[in-house]
Amino acid sequence: MSTQQTDTLATEYPDIFRFLDGVTAHRMKLEKGTYVFREHEGCGRIGFVLSGSIRVVKEHDSGRNITLYRIGPGDSCVLSMSCALSNPIHQASAIVEEDAEILTVSTEDFRTLIERSHEARDYVFSIFATRLTDVMLLVEEIVFHRMDQRLAGILIENSARHHTDTVVATHEQLAEEAGTAREVVTRILRDFSARGLVEVHRGSVKIVDRKGLLLMC
Repeated sequence: MSTQQTDTLATEYPDIFRFLDGVTAHRMKLEKGTYVFREHEGCGRIGFVLSGSIRVVKEHDSGRNITLYRIGPGDSCVLSMSCALSNPIHQASAIVEEDAEILTVSTEDFRTLIERSHEARDYVFSIFATRLTDVMLLVEEIVFHRMDQRLAGILIENSARHHTDTVVATHEQLAEEAGTAREVVTRILRDFSARGLVEVHRGSVKIVDRKGLLLMC
């Protein structure tokens, strides 16, 4: 794990984090693959993302994972906030998906901000509302959508996020994203390929018929 950490002054905060005025924060650089926190760990500091992408996942003893949501620039993690305010441990894990830079503040400073700053409370409530919607949509997809529809949506979303028709991900990574087994993803991708929707390569999937894939979502 590689991190770089420095103190930063309030005047350096982006506008969206202006409610942090008066609080000393650490600026940290995190490399792809770094765990920001792990499930069942306590909460030491609260992070606010300046750049990059962090994936929050629920891990299972079987080795299967499912992505709950992602946080990017301007975001923070509701699990860390919840951990700081009421729950003593994290209920999921967070992994850096794209090299990230974050600001972190102590849980004590975070609690003080919530008590004293309506801007901080407004920010926290907006983040909670957004993540609650994300998780509700995830539950809807899992319960009501077939896995082929879910996988098609994951490919489209990944493609849009990276502005490319080629989704760089292994079958195992797509399975983690979808919350299913690798064998299921492999079978569905073979079907997609046979129908001319995608081209499957080692470590990547190229979208050939975006319209056809969208019709499945």
